[in-house]
Amino acid sequence: MVVIVSTRYKENNFSTESSSLSLTKDLKDIQTVVKPNIDNLIKRIHAERRRETKKNAISSGVVILSVILIFIFSQK
Repeated sequence: MVVIVSTRYKENNFSTESSSLSLTKDLKDIQTVVKPNIDNLIKRIHAERRRETKKNAISSGVVILSVILIFIFSQK
């Protein structure tokens, strides 16, 4: 199945005034939307890593404490 798309050109579509203004506006919009704030992203990554290390430290602490308690109570 072949779809033929026809485009209609508006009058004065190729004038330098309208195209330069629209391109400048589009470029400004693209720069504000596409360009992320790197500092915020780095802070979020560090915060996530800190949370993961806290979770790992707590879980390993619980495991070590339970192993110690098992040995203490098994010897009595």
